Amino acid sequence: MKPPLFILLCIVAVPAFSQDDAALTPPRALFKTVPQNFLINTFRVGVEVFNKSHTKSYSLYLSGRLDGDTGAPAFFYEDDFYRGVGGEFQYRKYMSGFSSRKTRRDREFLQGVYIAGYLTGGTFSNKGEFTTHYRDFDTGQVTTTMYYVDDKILTVGTGFTIGYHRTFWRVLFFDAYVGGGAQFSEVDRKYDPTTSSDYYFSSYNGIASPGYQGIMPKFGITLGVAL
Repeated sequence: MKPPLFILLCIVAVPAFSQDDAALTPPRALFKTVPQNFLINTFRVGVEVFNKSHTKSYSLYLSGRLDGDTGAPAFFYEDDFYRGVGGEFQYRKYMSGFSSRKTRRDREFLQGVYIAGYLTGGTFSNKGEFTTHYRDFDTGQVTTTMYYVDDKILTVGTGFTIGYHRTFWRVLFFDAYVGGGAQFSEVDRKYDPTTSSDYYFSSYNGIASPGYQGIMPKFGITLGVAL
């Protein structure tokens, strides 16, 4: 091997070994996303900021929901027409801090177990054309009625979670949590004047609906990287 090439390989290799052997220190802030929210057509990102001792943190998440309109009328209130934005503030207390640990193979990683309280809020709209079918069992005749819905929705919620937070491959921050709370909603509904209000039979019963009101379970994962 020619000397210049050997020297070049040494220069490249030394920083690589130094990076692998360097102590893994907790970052002051993380950029995070919530992948399961894509299932409900929602893009949600946030930032978690730690205190100096990494025993507490504050998180702020922002989300946007844009449900696709296929052009076909829905048969009842579903999540087909939601548009809106939401936010969440979260305070975490790490039981033993978010600090460095080692595996049995002497590989270093960061880990923490926490309890958190959160506040949520959002504003959404639900607009679209809906269809109902009524069957007269005496005559067998089916009556189809189409009507337009224009709802404005405001939501607030609060609750707590318990979670496990750790790193993988030194750069990926994985966070799994479970908990729950309550969500409250206010729906401003503009009825179609040409349609009887009796046709507006369905309310927002699913927990994935922004207009849902009641006990709200909260569970999932987040993925993050250091800022």
